[in-house]
Amino acid sequence: MTLRVCTATEMTAGERQEFIAFVLKGAQVNEHTLPDLVDRAVALVTLHDGETLIGTAAVKIPNVGHHYGDFTKAGVKERAAEFPFELGWVHSSRSGNGNGRKLVAAAVEAVGSRSVYATTKTGQMKHMLPDYGFVVLGQPFRSTQHPDAKLSLFVRSLPSA
Repeated sequence: MTLRVCTATEMTAGERQEFIAFVLKGAQVNEHTLPDLVDRAVALVTLHDGETLIGTAAVKIPNVGHHYGDFTKAGVKERAAEFPFELGWVHSSRSGNGNGRKLVAAAVEAVGSRSVYATTKTGQMKHMLPDYGFVVLGQPFRSTQHPDAKLSLFVRSLPSA
């Protein structure tokens, strides 16, 4: 297994396209905004088994409307500016092998001391995020992409030195 953390400019065109295609398979994203978000991401995390991409994660700079929308829907709009980066696109094609943890750990390490937020509807992520310093903020809210699902907002900030 090979874990890599980079930016879009450090990827080949083929690697970038492979990353985008893999994230789209997760069906949690807007295909029209994804390429620009990939290009603006602070860190893109890939996990390969040989030549096969089996996992992704990212620390991204979300679009303003999406960013403030998440915090508004969670009832904590006034806190949005404190968390300018979003952990997202955490997806593994092979579950149960700790790949999600590897991806989240690499993304959290890449963000360093910067404050970051994440939204999730999955029990696995809700259980995992606190292990990396995330706490729930606000109230669960309905997903725009999947109206039957409730998202939880998690935030991670390190105390000022």
